[in-house]
Amino acid sequence: MIKKVVVLSIGDWKNIRRDPLLIFSMFGILLLASLVRFGLPKLDTLIDTHTTFELTQHYPLIVSLVLLMTPLMIGLLYGFVILDERDEGVLLYYAVTPLTKVGYLFCRLLLPMIITFLLSFIVILIQGVAEWQIITFVPIALLLALQAPLITMLMASLASNKVEGLALAKVINLSILAPLIDYAITNPLSKVMMILPMYWPAYTFILISHNEDWIHAFLIGIVITIAWFVMLNQLFQKKIG
Repeated sequence: MIKKVVVLSIGDWKNIRRDPLLIFSMFGILLLASLVRFGLPKLDTLIDTHTTFELTQHYPLIVSLVLLMTPLMIGLLYGFVILDERDEGVLLYYAVTPLTKVGYLFCRLLLPMIITFLLSFIVILIQGVAEWQIITFVPIALLLALQAPLITMLMASLASNKVEGLALAKVINLSILAPLIDYAITNPLSKVMMILPMYWPAYTFILISHNEDWIHAFLIGIVITIAWFVMLNQLFQKKIG
C-alpha cells in the first residue's frame, strides 16, 4: 500500500504543477504564516501608537485562523485533483488496477491528512507570535488533519466539474469564519458555529493559549468531526461510485 501511495503522490504532483493556482495554495499558507511573524508585530506597534487597542490579546485567534488555512487549502487542492481525474475518466482506470477504487479513495483521503498534519507544524514554527508547546499542539494538528479529507469529500461530492468546484470553494472558504464569529459576537446564537468541524481546532488552540481546560473541547471536536465524516462519506461514496 505504501508503494501505491507513493506512485499516486507522484502523479498528483504532476497534475498540481500544471496549475499555478494549486501550487500557490500550498506555498501561500507558508507565506501567510511569514506575514504573521513579521507583519503582525509591526501592525501591533502601529495600532498601539494611535489607539489603546491591544492586538496581542488576539494573537491566538489570528494564528488559529492561519492554521485553519492549512486543511482548507490542502482539502480544496485534493478536491480539485479528484474533479480533474473524474472528468478525465481516470477513476475507471484505477478501479481495474491493483490499487482498486477502494485503495484510490483511501489514498485520496489519507494524503491530505498527512500533508496537513506535517504542514501544521511548519506553520506553527514560522508564525512566531503565539506561544505553543509540542505536547499540546499534537492534538491541534490532529484535529486540523481531520478537516482536510472532509473538505475534499465536500468538493468531490457536491461539485460535478472544476467550474462548479471553484464556486463551491468560495462557499467552503467561509467556514473559516466560524471561530471568528463566535469569538467576536457575544450573542448565544453565535454558538451555532460549534456544529462546524472547522470551529474546534481554532477554539482548542485558543483555550490552550489561555491556559484553560482544553481536553473537553478537543474530544467534542473529534466527535463532531467523525459525525461529519460519516455523513459526508455516504454522499462521497455515492458520487464517486
